[in-house]
Amino acid sequence: MIKRYAVLFLCFLFPLYSVAQDCVPISFNALRMLAESRIDPCPICQKKLQRQALGQITKYIFPDRKIIFNTSCSLIKTQQTKDNELMLNTGYDSEIIINGKETNLPYITLKFYTHENHIVGIDEKNYTSKEIQNIYKNLLYNKPVEAEVIIIPYKYSDFTSVMYLPERNALIIHCKIIRLQQIQ
Repeated sequence: MIKRYAVLFLCFLFPLYSVAQDCVPISFNALRMLAESRIDPCPICQKKLQRQALGQITKYIFPDRKIIFNTSCSLIKTQQTKDNELMLNTGYDSEIIINGKETNLPYITLKFYTHENHIVGIDEKNYTSKEIQNIYKNLLYNKPVEAEVIIIPYKYSDFTSVMYLPERNALIIHCKIIRLQQIQ
């Protein structure tokens, strides 16, 4: 009887531990499929791999989900990021070999929108505040950042809150930033 309760306790505890250890719970398998789509010579196969990967990702990255980034899981502003983007500061090697060909795992990028910089398909209520935008503008490049974000929907995407841009090899997560601070 005690063993049964212990097993049930662990079953409930394990998912919480996994999310705490991995603030953006995107599986390596999904990232690998996106990387494979870049080297697959078949355009139909490329799209199929991307759709499968994004389908997996949207099980965990969806509108209204809050994600907190801190010293153990931080974001960075780099030369590769575009306006209003922060990149997940990953600890894995991005180069992998698939079917004998070398490729890179995609960058995981969080994109936010403001009154000054937005796209059609993002609701005004999901814009990040001017105060946060000013903090963003003053962030140092390649230095870790703490943030609290809420995932938002993008109306014109097949996948509610994410999209993959193969030409940039970037997985874009649409979000609203609630709190932002450079880690000292």
